[in-house]
Amino acid sequence: MDRNQSVEILKALADENRLAIVRKIAADAAPTPGCELSSACAQQLSQPTMSHHVGKLVEAGVLSVEKRGTQKVYTLECDTLESIGIDVTKL
Repeated sequence: MDRNQSVEILKALADENRLAIVRKIAADAAPTPGCELSSACAQQLSQPTMSHHVGKLVEAGVLSVEKRGTQKVYTLECDTLESIGIDVTKL
């Protein structure tokens, strides 16, 4: 991984809302559907804001997204985070 990618990952995680999203996904044993993320953060973030933050995490390579039918499912890229020294169990 190059330095620029590491910087982008750290920038994405520097936002408290994005970090909360990553913590929620890290706590789930299985990939997390987008609707679960929205409901978990609904009291704090509007749907457009939630989509913005999730998009930034996907763009940085922190999350991967898979479309299942009409639903998007998000998975934490643990290997990517561990490659820059982040232990996902300590988030």
